Amino acid sequence: MLVLYVIAALVIVLGLVLLVLTLLRTRRKAAGFRAAAARAQADIADRRGLIRARVAALGVALAQRRRIGAEERVAGAAADAEGRHR
Repeated sequence: MLVLYVIAALVIVLGLVLLVLTLLRTRRKAAGFRAAAARAQADIADRRGLIRARVAALGVALAQRRRIGAEERVAGAAADAEGRHR
């Protein structure tokens, strides 16, 4: 009868040891997953920032083209006006 209690106690202790080992391994894997998720989030934020910068640069370039085009039209109109008066 005592042997059955000893065997049961050993099985419980072995089960607890396996549970602790499994929990520790899971905790390590979760820490690795959190680190990978943080790296991915930082990478996405960097890419989003680069896209915003490119869009802003494109807006500046388009505004410059519009301004230069308007200046050329004004200069052309002025040249035409001078040519007509001469």
